[in-house]
Amino acid sequence: MRRREFFTVSAALPAAAQAILEQTETLEIVSSHEHLLSEDERYALRADAFTLLSHYAADDLRSAGLTGEPKSWSDLEPWWRYVRGTGYGQAVRIAIRDIYGVDGLSARTLPLLNERIAAANRPGLYERVLKKMARIRYGVLDDYWRGEPVRPDPRYFVLARKLDWFCSVRQASDVRRMEEATGVAIHNVGDLRRAMEKRLEQSLKAGLAAIKTTLAYSRPLHFEVVDEREAQADFDLAMKAPQDEPPRRLSDHMFHHMLALASERGLPVQVHTGALAGNRGVLDHTRPGQLAPLFIRYPRVTFDLFHTGWPWTGEVTALAKMFPNVTADFCWMWVLSPAGARRALDEMLETVPANKILGFGGDYRYVELTYAHARMARLGIAEVLAEKVARGWCSRAEAVETARLLLADNAARLFPQRRA
Repeated sequence: MRRREFFTVSAALPAAAQAILEQTETLEIVSSHEHLLSEDERYALRADAFTLLSHYAADDLRSAGLTGEPKSWSDLEPWWRYVRGTGYGQAVRIAIRDIYGVDGLSARTLPLLNERIAAANRPGLYERVLKKMARIRYGVLDDYWRGEPVRPDPRYFVLARKLDWFCSVRQASDVRRMEEATGVAIHNVGDLRRAMEKRLEQSLKAGLAAIKTTLAYSRPLHFEVVDEREAQADFDLAMKAPQDEPPRRLSDHMFHHMLALASERGLPVQVHTGALAGNRGVLDHTRPGQLAPLFIRYPRVTFDLFHTGWPWTGEVTALAKMFPNVTADFCWMWVLSPAGARRALDEMLETVPANKILGFGGDYRYVELTYAHARMARLGIAEVLAEKVARGWCSRAEAVETARLLLADNAARLFPQRRA
């Protein structure tokens, strides 16, 4: 990152926070969670300003009242002024200013911004934005849109994959697709477990570093221990006729099998907790406290609790304090609720051992926004630590050491890069 770009934002910071930020801005950080497109996928897009607005900022625009997809400034203008100050809006503004030299979205700036995005959408963008500007050593990539596990570019990523598919059987056609993907004939629950195991093996060959689950989008995070006989009854039900939602006993049984596999393989499990992306969903399904029985039952599995469980950050703080196998992850959090992230980190640093807090995960599809999120995370962490120094909680040197743990060392330890 060029220093003149950095100080356009940091000049207004209190002197103590600016000093800490100066010392930590050169850190190469590790992102605990990304959805970034591969370079080839990105360059195939006809990217413009509306591409950047389509991830997360679109949720706030719809929440404000926008219907449909904005295609012009006249579509966007009535709503943009309401969301430009949210975390999502801030990320867009930072990205277009720092990367494309455009100050704000308006009818005047939009043509120039689109021209510059199109010109930059070619090989070299990822190296410039992720490595040189954001100083991200690598990130944990969840390429959820891919059917098959594919080894990501090792310059930028290690791999996370979901096995939720096997916990979400609703009908016979789901099983047929699993058979095609794994080569395992599935006639019963035992076969379904073997298919899950095969999928895990396929993912390990692609460089799997973590298992991820987003089942909270569709069901509560409470998973009963269910024996095979009960699970088989649900399997038979789904094979006879499509179900409105995955039968719960089968889902629970398969989720426990997934955790048993993670325990055997020494794989961390990333769990979506808290707020849901998009503009619908049952928020109460995502409460992190429901997971506590799993932490007890699977002590060898490290559970990485995403998004600090916001708005239930206190629950994640308590769980990470209590359980040796639970970490608190600030991925998505600095854009989801910047003020909430600062409050959560302030409390967490005085409650949870510092080696169990992961301070940043971009959680974006587009590199420009991951850059902006990383910048917001660095700023927020520096502000919190500066206040800690002022209160005598730590020295400035200790604050910088803590920032290194949060932004680099903790995630690198949990999700190490391995040679192919």
